[in-house]
Amino acid sequence: MTIAIGNFLFRSRNALFPLLYLTLFLGQQRVSEAAVTMLAAGMVIALVGQGIRILTVGLDYIVRGGRQRKVYADSLVQTGLFAHCRNPLYLGNLLMIIGFGVAANNPWYLGIAMPLFFFGYACIIAAEEHYLLGRFGDSYRHYCTQTPRLLPRLTGLGQTLQTFAFNWQRVVVKEYTTICMTLLVLVLLAAKALRADTHGWLLSGGLILLILLACLAVRMLKKSGRLNAGPAR
Repeated sequence: MTIAIGNFLFRSRNALFPLLYLTLFLGQQRVSEAAVTMLAAGMVIALVGQGIRILTVGLDYIVRGGRQRKVYADSLVQTGLFAHCRNPLYLGNLLMIIGFGVAANNPWYLGIAMPLFFFGYACIIAAEEHYLLGRFGDSYRHYCTQTPRLLPRLTGLGQTLQTFAFNWQRVVVKEYTTICMTLLVLVLLAAKALRADTHGWLLSGGLILLILLACLAVRMLKKSGRLNAGPAR
């Protein structure tokens, strides 16, 4: 049952998950009156999550999104951050989800959306593990015994960071939409948490415009072929 749900969510996550993010902005209730502290803590957590995603993509990359909206892998990547955690991209996502919730300080998101996110990712991970076990067999079993599912093993991380050349161009091409989304959400959460006045919303609007223009510029460069991520595994 969990695997079936995971396969469904893998196919439809780009449509369903954004709906859960809308609860970040529902109502004016707050879990804590320390709004600025919650905002600052949440932003740090979310940016750490985004940083983990950037490191994952920049050090060693796997084809994300599957094939034809189904779980798929050409090879079993065990290097880069995948040597320390089997799901570093999902670890980054979960930290971002937690960070957004703390920054939003919103009981609707913390009480409803966040548990649904956790359940959804648990099902997706189960579906991916089922597929990888069927495709790679003993190699994947051995990988699982050596590498944690989510909480990264820090031993040897420094050597990994020194060994792999960091591919900034691949990060820009493959990760720009997620980076833009993260920045947009944080700008909107900051404006809401600080109860921005007219000038505050004008500043927020300017930042949002800059982020969208940067996202559009990267997309145009990618489509034109002037930005190329190089081969992915």
